[in-house]
Amino acid sequence: ASGNVSTTLKAPLSQHLIKLNQIRQAIPALSMGQYTTENVSGEMAFIRRYTDSTIDSLALVTISNGATFRNIPNGTYVDVVTGDRITVNSNTLNTPNISKGNLRVYVLENSTTGTLSKIGNTTTYLK
Repeated sequence: ASGNVSTTLKAPLSQHLIKLNQIRQAIPALSMGQYTTENVSGEMAFIRRYTDSTIDSLALVTISNGATFRNIPNGTYVDVVTGDRITVNSNTLNTPNISKGNLRVYVLENSTTGTLSKIGNTTTYLK
């Protein structure tokens, strides 16, 4: 892209939207999964899960502040926003407090996801 389009794509809000779309496209639970707040405590937090014969995708999402997710599978969860890794052994994940308007998406690593890491670049709004 060049000119005004290039300038627009480099703007903080455009970079924010690009990263959100990259995350949504990479994690099946976010694009096709069922939504629930059962066993979740936090202001703006929820679970999305998608399964079929070849995919098992589980995402724990919190927006602004931290959250607690209970009765989840044990294993390694990776925040695809920052790359933070948390190992769950007690079927409960407590996310750290984050700034208002920020986002964390902890995704369970398993045989269908493979090894996960940070998706996209750090942006003005997603740190």
